[in-house]
Amino acid sequence: MLKYIDFEWGGFQGSPKFPQFYVFESFLHFYKKNKNEKFYKAVKVLLDNVCSRGLYDHLQGGIARYSTDDRWIAPHFEKMFYDNILFINLLGQFYLEEPKEYYKDKLMQTVEFIITSFKNKENLIGSAYDADSEGAEGKYYVWDDKELRLELNKDYEIFAKYYDISENGNWEGKNILIEKTVTPTQEDSKKLKEIKNKLLNIREKRP
Repeated sequence: MLKYIDFEWGGFQGSPKFPQFYVFESFLHFYKKNKNEKFYKAVKVLLDNVCSRGLYDHLQGGIARYSTDDRWIAPHFEKMFYDNILFINLLGQFYLEEPKEYYKDKLMQTVEFIITSFKNKENLIGSAYDADSEGAEGKYYVWDDKELRLELNKDYEIFAKYYDISENGNWEGKNILIEKTVTPTQEDSKKLKEIKNKLLNIREKRP
């Protein structure tokens, strides 16, 4: 199976791309048994890209079902309960091997999303969030550059420093939030948290 791994972007080669966490959980198990670094790298590359790119919801946590491209840019915006539990399970196991705050933050954010938001009116856990709203796929999750500039004002530039946002967008003229490979300073991390909370509050007012 290692022959078919995309060691640049993670997951299996080609598109669409499903994260298939159960396979990579097996890889992590194999690594613990035989210390073959290729198994470890396959898991790390997958999780690094899933956590940082368009599959992950950077405002609320949780992942979409799959990516329509081979670089995890444009997800099918449906969020499945089982996918997110498998994600939590694998990321939690990987965190024990490589205890970085970055992984811990993604793990805790997604756990919080599941226990607080993945419920219906009867307080039962749902099986999925629909990809569509107002008859359009992803409309709830994506951002128009003009809206971002209006809402963030002077904070737009600092957000653009760490997230792939632009006038033309990265998906059908809109912006799917994707982390850049720049590590924020401690001061910027605090500011980014404020910005993301503000954007989440705005997003939650959408249908």
